[in-house]
Amino acid sequence: MKNVSTRQIIDIVLLIVLLIFIGQNLESVKVKFIAFGFEMPLVILIAIVFFIGYYTAKAFNKNK
Repeated sequence: MKNVSTRQIIDIVLLIVLLIFIGQNLESVKVKFIAFGFEMPLVILIAIVFFIGYYTAKAFNKNK
């Protein structure tokens, strides 16, 4: 049997937490933006907002 590192245990726990989060946020929500309105699953909306924030922060911190 292979030795399991602490990093692998943390990754497995985070994956389980992520799957629980996804399972609890599958309902659709209505999104209104300027003149547009549409429905999408809440977990997709959260992922989109996360990536926009991540890449925006990355772009503004390029010089550091």
